[in-house]
Amino acid sequence: MNISEFKLLLAESEFIPKEILKLFANDKDWEVRVAVAVNPNTSKKVLEILAKDEDSYVRASVAGNPKTPKNILDILSKDKKFWIRALVAKNSNTSKEILELLSKDIEHYVRKYVIQNPNVSKEILKVLAKDKDYY
Repeated sequence: MNISEFKLLLAESEFIPKEILKLFANDKDWEVRVAVAVNPNTSKKVLEILAKDEDSYVRASVAGNPKTPKNILDILSKDKKFWIRALVAKNSNTSKEILELLSKDIEHYVRKYVIQNPNVSKEILKVLAKDKDYY
C-alpha cells in the first residue's frame, strides 16, 4: 500500500479526527480530497474550502454531502458544471430559494433533481410539470 492509498483509507474513516481531515483537504491527490468531501465528519469550514476546489469531482462530492450547509450549496448552485448543480438540486439541505433558481436551469438533469428534492415547493412542481423537455 502506498501513501496515497493509506491517506485515502484514513480520509474515508468515520473515526478520523477532524484535524486530519482538515490537513487532507489540501492534499495533492484529488481522490483524497474527494474522500474528505464525502466524509460526514468533515467540518463546515473544510467543506467551504473544498467547495472552491479546482477539481470538479471534489466540488461534486461537497455538493452531494448531506451535511453540506445551505450557504455552501448556494455557492455550488452556480457552478459551471451542470452535474454539480444537479447534485445541489438533489441535496436535502438545499433551500427552497436555491431550488427555485435551479428549477429554471438550462440543463434538464438539474430540473429533474429539483423535482426529487424533499424541500421542493408545490409551486415549483406545478411549473416543472409543464416543462417541455421530454426528460
